[in-house]
Amino acid sequence: MKYSIPLLLILIISGCNQIEVPESVREAVDSIAFKFVPDKREGICDISIALLKGRKLLLKGETNINEARDEIIRYITDSGYEFYDSLNVIPGPDVADKSWGLISVSVCNMKKSPSHSSELVSQAIMGTPVKVLKSRGGWVLVQTPDHYIGWISSSGISRYDETVMADWRQSRRLIFTARSGDILSPEEENEVVSDIVSGSITRYIDEGRDYYLVETPDGRRGRINKADSDDFSRWCKVILPEADKLIRFAKSLKGSPYLWGGTSTKMADCSGFVKTVYFTGGIILARDASQQFRYGKEVDISRLSGLLEPGDLLFFGRTNSEGEKVITHTGMYIGDTEVIHDSGMIRVNSLDSTRTNYSSYLRESLQGARRIIGAESARGTERVKLHGWYNIQD
Repeated sequence: MKYSIPLLLILIISGCNQIEVPESVREAVDSIAFKFVPDKREGICDISIALLKGRKLLLKGETNINEARDEIIRYITDSGYEFYDSLNVIPGPDVADKSWGLISVSVCNMKKSPSHSSELVSQAIMGTPVKVLKSRGGWVLVQTPDHYIGWISSSGISRYDETVMADWRQSRRLIFTARSGDILSPEEENEVVSDIVSGSITRYIDEGRDYYLVETPDGRRGRINKADSDDFSRWCKVILPEADKLIRFAKSLKGSPYLWGGTSTKMADCSGFVKTVYFTGGIILARDASQQFRYGKEVDISRLSGLLEPGDLLFFGRTNSEGEKVITHTGMYIGDTEVIHDSGMIRVNSLDSTRTNYSSYLRESLQGARRIIGAESARGTERVKLHGWYNIQD
């Protein structure tokens, strides 16, 4: 039997002398949580259980997956336990009316916890649609289209309900295709409204001979050069990850400094760099190198020069004592034994020991390769045009 109780009663019950929860119950609940959230960077299923006097269980915690909560409740019920239910599904009522958002600044930092001093875990760029999971003070917990979860400052997001987001998905939009630039005021030729980076999405308002008038997610209007942008719907239909174009764009970022957690053309870390490059080909990669390693077609690395193709992702790290590959770095193969990657800065190194740009670290720590070009659109290699957060799907 399930009991709903107010927070004060929960606190009272929590203060009672607790009995140890049977190991089988704890393991079963942990197994369900892991089934739905195998990677805590991409989901929330934080559950705690206490066994109170009278053999009643107290379930506490939160998850962003309804099915996970339902399966846990069903297991506890079928096990014959009575329980107090304090297991919340987010987003809750506090954000449900505006559970969507668009990033409104050029590059928005995502933090591990709601604090400016917290670790930078990722970034999201202007016009990226995000799910809002909860808010705390001046911070918002969001999930990006690659499923990554982090805290952003509320000043960097414009929040909307589902109706407004549906309108945005059907509206005429533009994608910024240059490395970086500025949105200039419609009135003053050189007045900057905002900076803008590759992959940013704005609404189309009007156009002149050589510019588009656009609107940012928070309502600011300005001009961008036509040569630096493309109609988003047209771009989605025609864009494909072509090796020569990916490599050309990647090389245009050479010398850009490394930033842990960076995921834009301003500054990036190793996985943020290849993720940014592949987005120019219409592909949403998973966020971190260890996650990217799970997706795409595995490529045999036993004969580097014969099997690798330009555009393949290479992964580096070590093998632990249990024989598992621990991935800590990634880069993109550009042909002729060379890899472009972000280590200190974006640079090109060779895997050939006879070359002047040879990297013994890369050669000795190479763990595997994945081919993204030609991979089907699925989690980890999803095409933008098939992602429901960006576009209305048929």
